[in-house]
Amino acid sequence: MKCIVKDCVNQANEGRFIGDLCSPCHEFVTTGSGIYSQVYRNTQREWVGLTDAEIYSEGGKHEKFAKNGNEWFDRGSFARAIEAKLKQKNGYAEEKNT
Repeated sequence: MKCIVKDCVNQANEGRFIGDLCSPCHEFVTTGSGIYSQVYRNTQREWVGLTDAEIYSEGGKHEKFAKNGNEWFDRGSFARAIEAKLKQKNGYAEEKNT
C-alpha cells in the first residue's frame, strides 16, 4: 500500500502507517509539523504562471462575433480557461474542479 498523499512515494512496507497515510504525512496533517512529509513539500511548491503568449493565445479563442457583426469578448469563458491552464501547469488538473 502507498501513502494516499499526492506525490508521496512512501510504501507501507517501508515504515509506519496510520490508516492510509505514512507517519510523516500523518504528523503534518494532524499537527502541522513535519518538514519531511510530502504534504509539507506540496505546500512549498513554487506557483507556475502563464507566459504572455499563453494568455494572448487563450484570449483569441474567446473573441466572439454577434449576428450583426459586432465583436465582443467572453470574459467568463476566458477566466475559466485561464484558471484551467493554471491548474494544469501547477499539477491540479486531475482534481475535481467545483
